[in-house]
Amino acid sequence: MPSSQWSFPCRYGLTWGFVAIFIVAAVRADDGPKLVAHWPLRQDARDVVGSLHGQAEAVVFGQNGATFNGRDARIQVPSADTLIFGTRDFSIAAWVRCKRPMSSTLGDILSKFDPAMRRGINLHVAGSSPAYSAMSDARHVHFGIDDGYLGEWIDHGKPWPSNSLVSNLVAYRGTLFCGIADADRPEDRAHVFRLRGDNEWVDCGRLGTDANHHSVMSLLVHDGQLYAGTGIWDWVQALGGLKGAPAPAATRVFRYEGGTTWRDLGQVGHGSRVLCLASFQGELFAGLDRIGAGRAFKYNGREWIDCGAPDGKNLECFLPWGGTLFAATHGNIYVYRGGQEWRSIGTAPHDINQIHSMQAFGGKVLLGTWPQGYVLRHRADNDWEKIGRLGLPEGSKPINEVMDLTVYNGKLYAGLIPKAEVYRYERDGDWTRLGSLAKHPDWSEEAVETWARVTCLSFFRGRLFAGTGSCQGRALDAPADSSLGRVFSIQAGQVVSHEHDIGGDWTHITATRRGRRLELFINGQKTESAELRAGPAFNINNAAPLWIGFGSQNFFDGQIADLRWYDGPLDAAAIQKLSAREKSSVK
Repeated sequence: MPSSQWSFPCRYGLTWGFVAIFIVAAVRADDGPKLVAHWPLRQDARDVVGSLHGQAEAVVFGQNGATFNGRDARIQVPSADTLIFGTRDFSIAAWVRCKRPMSSTLGDILSKFDPAMRRGINLHVAGSSPAYSAMSDARHVHFGIDDGYLGEWIDHGKPWPSNSLVSNLVAYRGTLFCGIADADRPEDRAHVFRLRGDNEWVDCGRLGTDANHHSVMSLLVHDGQLYAGTGIWDWVQALGGLKGAPAPAATRVFRYEGGTTWRDLGQVGHGSRVLCLASFQGELFAGLDRIGAGRAFKYNGREWIDCGAPDGKNLECFLPWGGTLFAATHGNIYVYRGGQEWRSIGTAPHDINQIHSMQAFGGKVLLGTWPQGYVLRHRADNDWEKIGRLGLPEGSKPINEVMDLTVYNGKLYAGLIPKAEVYRYERDGDWTRLGSLAKHPDWSEEAVETWARVTCLSFFRGRLFAGTGSCQGRALDAPADSSLGRVFSIQAGQVVSHEHDIGGDWTHITATRRGRRLELFINGQKTESAELRAGPAFNINNAAPLWIGFGSQNFFDGQIADLRWYDGPLDAAAIQKLSAREKSSVK
């Protein structure tokens, strides 16, 4: 919680004008970096050391700071010469309290970023959103700058030789975990792995012992624990259509206990795939395929409670946003009303017939769809607008599927089928292709078994990670090409990330640019740093406004107080002093 100095008006009856004079005097007496802006965020959005006053929208101010609602609350500060840092060093410090339990996609603390130029600063809180599953509720801090830089794709290897598809990627307690879709031996199926170093994958065990659980279908961090759902990625076999194959095993969810141990939390309905998981309002949700009647369930710590079926089709995706749980079936979109009630907010918009990803970007809900490869943005009930058509161009067979959408250092990225491509959003209707990461040597529009996927995108160690796969994720596909079932990453700009949950308590965050390094301090302690690549320093100048409580991902959901911006890098002693101030009680 922020310094008790901000309780002066209540404790001693001092005026805010006096406090401002006191602050300016203190700043002038300090030999460290100059404090160029300071927003206490207790009574309003005024800067108490300069003229960088903000305009608040839907923000509630109070003694404990500004409260942002995760839907439409934000503060805009017009750009000014004092916020033009070029290649110079700077520091940003703030007290932050994320809302707990999570009821909205985690959002941005501060942003001054020009997306067209890809230039500026992003400071936000996010959890991994692995493939079909919703955003994890682990609150990780990400700090990035950019000047239009994009590196090369790096190969991080193949978690398991006979697997052809990486089904999900999620950051958990400072480590990247992934699931696989299949293996040639039953005992090697449905395993989870973690990345050690740059390309070594360590086996974290199997989800149970049932040979007919082939895949780690879903993976999510909820309330400090890692959860995984079972299934068979190959939909032909999952639906019982593979001649001579045994029936798929019933759907189950497991919780990671460390090492190679997974605790079985029981059967979830009567499906063949747990397609997605979500954390919402402190509860863990699971969505099933149409074999399980497309039903949703939530876990109460002892058993799975039936939450109904939106329409009986595959329940593909969840997304918490603005206090509401969104869900997508194969072609339709719903919001959860409680109990077993779901309300429709879209039926096959723009003639799509499948939805494979949901994400929040710029404070709006997005969908990734099949077969045209549209990315759709929500405007209002039953009103979805197209912001892009990705993949094979018009005139080709419509077989484009947007499998995942992820926000990374101020920009939106998409992973696709049928040619395992990654795209970056520039503006509505304009997407940049960043490459194709996997292939099948006899690729054909007409042959499903030759298509390749980017199944999942995730943010880890300051880089964007991507998992590849064959179309059906079968072990027999693995020999076709070594690019299938691999993990790659790329860097855009310079990013440093703290991938341990900061939780829902008041947390002091300091982000600094110090020469060629970015640094993150959590509660006064340096946790992560990142070195700039060889070459000239990034120039972050832009004319975009400074946003507080809003940015590329979403509106912030929680409280921010005592936000400070310094012209220069704070040293460790100054950072510890800022974070060690007496904490006021929170009522």
